[in-house]
Amino acid sequence: MRVVIAGAGPAGMVAAKLLADRGHEVLVFEKRHVPGGKVSAWKDADGDWVESGLHVFFGAYRNLLNFLHTNGLHDTFDWRPPQMIFASPEHGLAPINFVRGLPAPFNGLAGVATSKLLPWPDKLRMAIGLLRPIFGNQAYIDQQDNQTYAAWHLRHGMGERSLRDVMDTMALSLNFARCDNVSAKLPLTAMLHFAKETDASKMALVKGSPHTRIWLPLSAKLKALGGTVEMNRKIVDILYNPVVNMIDGFVLEDGTIVRGDVYISAMPVHSLRKVLPDALREMPYFGNLRHLKGRPVITVQFFFDRQVTGVNHLLFSSNTDISVYADMANVAPDYSTGGPSIVQFVVAPADTLINQDDETIVEHVMNDFIRLHPIAAEARLRKYTIVRIPNSVYQAVPGVDAYRPDQASPVPNLFLAGDYTQQEFLASIEGAVRSARRCVERVDAYVRLRQSNGHAAQQAASPVLI
Repeated sequence: MRVVIAGAGPAGMVAAKLLADRGHEVLVFEKRHVPGGKVSAWKDADGDWVESGLHVFFGAYRNLLNFLHTNGLHDTFDWRPPQMIFASPEHGLAPINFVRGLPAPFNGLAGVATSKLLPWPDKLRMAIGLLRPIFGNQAYIDQQDNQTYAAWHLRHGMGERSLRDVMDTMALSLNFARCDNVSAKLPLTAMLHFAKETDASKMALVKGSPHTRIWLPLSAKLKALGGTVEMNRKIVDILYNPVVNMIDGFVLEDGTIVRGDVYISAMPVHSLRKVLPDALREMPYFGNLRHLKGRPVITVQFFFDRQVTGVNHLLFSSNTDISVYADMANVAPDYSTGGPSIVQFVVAPADTLINQDDETIVEHVMNDFIRLHPIAAEARLRKYTIVRIPNSVYQAVPGVDAYRPDQASPVPNLFLAGDYTQQEFLASIEGAVRSARRCVERVDAYVRLRQSNGHAAQQAASPVLI
């Protein structure tokens, strides 16, 4: 089969490799100049790496880790001790250490109990309030999608302090919004995974850029199997034949029509909606995509003239707009281990900031950072980079989960892949990999059906010898 894939993000690239492994001819088209989607990186004019976001990986990402291992990319990550380090003006650096030797969820509960982040009354209320999801199941958590996590948290006897100082940070890490703007299902699903798997909490960052550590090697492997990945090739239209209910081709920006037997959209949901023909928009399956809107997020990198963090790990903060950040000079060996700090920030919520000019964003981030790390006020900012993403992961607001589509569409030869589609995880690279695997399973079923129908037709057309 000839498979045409729109989008070279994690979902598109994983689907492409899995399909190429099955012997299919795979063509991937990407509108940008680099692969990787929300996990992409490129060099600026000075030769320094710019990343689309701060990419953090967990032991719970089993599908991703298995995929990388199978493809010889098991040396991609630099693993860190299982801990969450919170920075605040009040406590300085306050880690939550997952206690070694204890099984989940007790390793995490013991870490919260020994942390100085919350007073004892809040720790006890939080421990009691989280018993149901920690020891529960996904079915219960799915039923909580109709309310915000903030409402669920307070309704279960936990206070405002634990909500703002701990859970807001988790919600921002998962969906770039605070607890009063995300479905309860999102943080509760994350907690369920961390509670069930002892090593789920171990944490890693890429040893260098994801471009050189993941996407270039994967593109080379795909090419060796006869596949192609073409950059700067934007899909602008989908040719649909309503008479036979099939896709006839993807139209590129230069007018070229790419044809295949199977078509996969691994584009972000907002990009897919732009190219859907009216006949497809009228189908409820595609019409429901309008409920899936992207979160805005900003990634900022500060290049200092000296070391300002001294931390070789991911950092979290509450009551700021830099909820997650890391010193890339410390955590990414390929960059400059121990050299002058290159601090990369996830800036969220970014609804209002994203439309501000660079100087306003830099000032805002720097003010937050100096409150957490006063020594930064003595350093010189050599340069900065800003990446604005108006539509990142889908907004996991209450009730929207019901509109996430299956990977198989009502058009037999059109499939969807991406973390916004139905899969058992969250909006993350692990979710994208899971969606790609489910997409390939749907394609396999379609191929088997076609082969079966072709065989039946051939038998029906064969003469009967008497």
